[in-house]
Amino acid sequence: MKKTLHIIIILVFSLFLLSAIVFLKETPDKAEKYLAAHGKAETGAVNIVTAIYLGYRAFDTLGETIVLITSVTGVVFLMGGKS
Repeated sequence: MKKTLHIIIILVFSLFLLSAIVFLKETPDKAEKYLAAHGKAETGAVNIVTAIYLGYRAFDTLGETIVLITSVTGVVFLMGGKS
């Protein structure tokens, strides 16, 4: 029974993901056009790759790093750490 429920849940989420990919095809294209047109001017970077990584994604990456460090610290604390 448990195995069947897990398979059904995976299938439902897979169908949801597939439908999102099929019906939202225009969104990445719009983002690509916007970044190509405005990326260098908005960030002052020399090329578009640098503009995306450092201009648009830097705070996102910093946030992910803070979450990772916090979670690792929490796990070490809960497991007892070094005595």
